Amino acid sequence: MLSTFIENTTIRAVRVPLTLRKRATAEEIQADLQERIDRLVARDARFAGSLAPRPRLVQPRDESAPNWIIDGFPALAAGGFTALVKIVDQARLEYELVD
Repeated sequence: MLSTFIENTTIRAVRVPLTLRKRATAEEIQADLQERIDRLVARDARFAGSLAPRPRLVQPRDESAPNWIIDGFPALAAGGFTALVKIVDQARLEYELVD
């Protein structure tokens, strides 16, 4: 009986991004983040007053990692940190920051 598991030592694991990121400036990403936050505010008023952070370019740890981060939230509603981090994390998967 042939084994269904065949070891192939010539195949190398290659990290390839699953999706292509949209290229955008810091202003465009910040505007998109603010739109997402505004939609969150429309669903839950306790996030009112939250402002979108400005992205900052960083060296990605590998070719599939995001190339930008934020330094914090300029205006953060009480108890809103986790929800806003989720918004930023999703945008980091979608956008590549360009100069």
